[in-house]
This record gives sequence, structure tokens and C-alpha cells, in this order.
Amino acid sequence: MQMFRMHEHIRAAEPWTVVKWRETWLDRVEQVARSLELDARLENASDAFFGRGGRLLAVSQRDQGLKVEIVAPIGSEERPTAIMSLNYHQDHFGHQFDIQTADGEVAHTACVGFGLERMVLALYRRHGFNRASWSIRVRKALGL
Repeated sequence: MQMFRMHEHIRAAEPWTVVKWRETWLDRVEQVARSLELDARLENASDAFFGRGGRLLAVSQRDQGLKVEIVAPIGSEERPTAIMSLNYHQDHFGHQFDIQTADGEVAHTACVGFGLERMVLALYRRHGFNRASWSIRVRKALGL
């Protein structure tokens, strides 16, 4: 579960534009989870790549709500797995990669990502392997 593909959308713009975009996607990912009838929930999160030395960065990320995940049971009920995530990077990547708005200001960025294999595993865990027995609503949402 450490290697998986992500389908990701990224937005770079002025802070208010990026925040609104992320809020719109937050509503959308919750709708996706509901339409797939997954036992999923929203959680504040932090990036694992901060490592041991980055505990303060991880705490700050959680406290500010910069990263949220939709988690669903795959391996266990007690430790659900992130299947979708939304991140607000503020101006980090704007500074790092000299991304500017049309007005020449440092751009803020955000992203939404869908863990493709993880979503499939969550579907199989929730609904079983016989797709024909899945609810009509789920099959319709997936175009099956």
C-alpha cells in the first residue's frame, strides 16, 4: 500500500481563489465517497514525508487543516487508509518554483488526489468482489 497511482488536480492562483477551489473539491470528494457508498470519513492529516525531524511541521499542517483525507477501511476498521486527499500548500511551491499570479505575486497552490488502487480496494472491501451484486447507485456512479 506504499506504492499506488494518484489521479491529481492542481490549482495555482491567488490565495482566495485556491482556497475556494479546495473548498469546492472538498464537497466533491465527500459526494464521491457517498455515491460509492463507502464507509469513509474526513480526517485532518499530515504528510508522512516530513520524517522524524519534521514533527513540528506535521503538527502545524494538522493544526492549520492544510491536509485533509478521506479515509476508508481497507486493511482494517481500526486503521482506515487514505483514498483521497486535499492539500493546501499556501505559497510554498510558489516560492520554491517561482510560480506567479497574473499580477506578479507569489502563487498559492492546492491539490486534490485520488488513490486509484486504494479506491478500488475500498470498493471491494465494502461491496465484495461480485460487482453485479453492488447497489444500482454504486454501479451507476462508476458507469458499470
